Amino acid sequence: MTALRTIFRYWLWLLLALVVLQIAFAGFGAFDVVDKLGSGAVDEESFEDSWGLHIGFGYLILLGALLALILALVARVGRRSVFHALGIFGLVIVQVLLAWIGGTVPIVGALHPINAFLILGAVGWLTMKQWKGAQMAATPAAPPPPAA
Repeated sequence: MTALRTIFRYWLWLLLALVVLQIAFAGFGAFDVVDKLGSGAVDEESFEDSWGLHIGFGYLILLGALLALILALVARVGRRSVFHALGIFGLVIVQVLLAWIGGTVPIVGALHPINAFLILGAVGWLTMKQWKGAQMAATPAAPPPPAA
């Protein structure tokens, strides 16, 4: 189980980096469209091209969150951490739904970036918790004080 817990911790680091990269891809998509607007070259296809990386990468994060949940279950990291991983997976599913619905209902789409930061915080918190717990487990306990 120790090896699986180590894999889980490293997977969380990777997932955290992927979420940060995904937020950067959203910024790229937005500013790429703005750049294309300046040249008058925005049509539906060029708009989709600008956001393609962000969209495709979002589904990769969905798979990454599912794998994190599976790893949490098989590594036996504790009930709270499993529920936290389940919550992250749920937030990512909500993220996809917000994107789908937000295309036709902009007020719902406005929740998409807010949820992205919830995902970032949740993954960051679980990552920190797992690494801190591993560090505490690796630190030997102090010997008891001598009897007087």
